[in-house]
Amino acid sequence: MFTGLIEEEGKITKVTAVSSGKRIDIKTNLPLKIGDSVAVDGVCLTVEKFANGIATFFLSKETLARTKFKTQIKVGQFVNLERAMRPDSFMGGHLVTGHVDTTGKVKSIQKEGSSYKLVISYPGEYEKFLVEKGSVAIDGISLTVNETKPGYFTVQIIPHTFNVTTIKRITPGYVVNLEFDMIGKYVVKVVENYLKKSRINLI
Repeated sequence: MFTGLIEEEGKITKVTAVSSGKRIDIKTNLPLKIGDSVAVDGVCLTVEKFANGIATFFLSKETLARTKFKTQIKVGQFVNLERAMRPDSFMGGHLVTGHVDTTGKVKSIQKEGSSYKLVISYPGEYEKFLVEKGSVAIDGISLTVNETKPGYFTVQIIPHTFNVTTIKRITPGYVVNLEFDMIGKYVVKVVENYLKKSRINLI
């Protein structure tokens, strides 16, 4: 479990294709150890090796199919890193599982005063999980939804978030990992099951 508060930007130094997925090496200053869970651009991965500031992670076929790493992963790429939260961790973001729901695409990023407005397009079937002023994780970053429109939503990026995450590196067309609010997903599931059993149709 994570909070969506990014600790550091890591840098991919190696990408290796294997029969069951890929392995990536990431240079980091975080004090990691083998077995640690780390959110890498919002994807929960386990440290396989760690030496001299290089952490090795395995990406399964399911991870590649579900996330932006299917097509957007290369040496030199910067990624957001966050270690798993502890029971006594300060909860400054929101509950993030590291299990990506789908990917979105950056439509635009515009400076507005000292902040930035980010517009993200995404598959329409996930619209039910987004509400204005609700939470969403974009590449592992805990953000607040400003507005939702058919096919896209917007978030506002404060200067601190812009400076300490990969947001400052993205451009229109960039693919991002999306994880919708866990509590919202459970609420939707419960309501849908209730309506199905009650044979009530939503208008």
